[in-house]
Amino acid sequence: MDILDFIDTYIWYIAFVLIIAVGLYATVRLKGLQVTSLKEMAKVTFFKNSDHEKGKLSSFQVFCMSMGSRIGVGNITGPILAILVGGPGAIFWMWIFAAIGMATSFLETTIAQIYKVPKENGGYRGGPAYTLFHGLGMKRLGMIAAFVMIMMYLVGFVSGEVISMSEAVCNAFDFEGNNIVFALLLTAATAVILIGGVYRIANLSVKIVPLMALAWFAICIVSIALSAGGVLNAFAMIFEYAFDIPAVIGGGFGAIIMNGMMRGVWSNEAGIGTITNLSAMADVKHPASQGYTQSLGVLIDTVVSTMTALVILSYADIDAIVGTGLESIPLLQHIFTDTLGWISPYVVMVFMFVFAFTCLMSDVVIGEGNLMLIKEGRVASLAMKGLLLAVVFLSSFFASDELTVFMDILLATCAFFNTYIMIRLAKRGLEAFRDYRRQKAEGIEEPVFHRSSLSDDTGVTEWE
Repeated sequence: MDILDFIDTYIWYIAFVLIIAVGLYATVRLKGLQVTSLKEMAKVTFFKNSDHEKGKLSSFQVFCMSMGSRIGVGNITGPILAILVGGPGAIFWMWIFAAIGMATSFLETTIAQIYKVPKENGGYRGGPAYTLFHGLGMKRLGMIAAFVMIMMYLVGFVSGEVISMSEAVCNAFDFEGNNIVFALLLTAATAVILIGGVYRIANLSVKIVPLMALAWFAICIVSIALSAGGVLNAFAMIFEYAFDIPAVIGGGFGAIIMNGMMRGVWSNEAGIGTITNLSAMADVKHPASQGYTQSLGVLIDTVVSTMTALVILSYADIDAIVGTGLESIPLLQHIFTDTLGWISPYVVMVFMFVFAFTCLMSDVVIGEGNLMLIKEGRVASLAMKGLLLAVVFLSSFFASDELTVFMDILLATCAFFNTYIMIRLAKRGLEAFRDYRRQKAEGIEEPVFHRSSLSDDTGVTEWE
């Protein structure tokens, strides 16, 4: 465990430098689209969803799937951990990273869209592994990236999400044998999703994700309004401790930045390339349109995390919060009990379960998509589904700190793959961005992309 922790710490130092460097480069070359293109992001995401071909996923379906992956347990536990370890100022740095990440997400998504590949039965697949394999012709490295994604999602992330759901439900409904009952029910629910496939997951995401985000906003607003400290005090602490960690926590300025950025990257996943596994599946007329959509996704995800942080910081000053001696979910339940009353354990249970379940649905899609790059066919698909059901069932009983740290290392490895792709193919993504802006300047309401607009279309299989 000590060795894994050491590797995890230092591999992320390198990953953060790469992600931030690419993000700053993208911010400059994309002309600060985080600020200048907010209106276009909203239009493309919510108001300009064109008809898509039968058998393919619409931009909004993919957006909801990607938000289901982004908005998860990390939006609840992540900001709390950031505050307790890095102080209230960690939330400020989470915002900074998210602002940079909006540009990164645009670039990585646009590149993934350019190099997506068609499926035999309709629709598309894509992501870092496919871009390495087809776009850069690095087939062996693409296969390695696909294997890392499979292990990370179908074993690591699914295990973590099932553990979160199991703890939430078993704490709320305490009876003998509750673990086995929940394990059987969740395994059966996962089997139903696997039978329905990606289109059932997409349709469920469209129905569940917007509702769960809005419901979390509402619950947090009520709790903040009933808190003794107040929201203004919460914002004051965030800015007061942005460059100075509280004495009650201890540590240096580096702890503030690292914890803020770690919570940001774990939540919005900008720069890691994981979300591009989903965003490449959208049937859109221009790669940049999905880039705008996913850029907005980073912003929305950050707002959800911020709401959790405000619930904690509105409760009391940082000394009193740390003085409770509580961490993570117990701290949130303690605050909700004071503000919402007896219903709070069930509120936390519902959101923990739903947030984790939507992540699990997206994990299935990402894992299967990467498996198809390595080995297509019925046998491989059945083996993957069997592995997934076994992980879901067993994870209801067992938790592993070692597995969590190992998955964190794999996540950093994905960041290395993705930043390499963005460095190599940034020019293609920027050409698509300029093509989109040129068409908009010419009065074209919904730009259409052709591969001829690229200076080099090697490895591009779509966009005739």
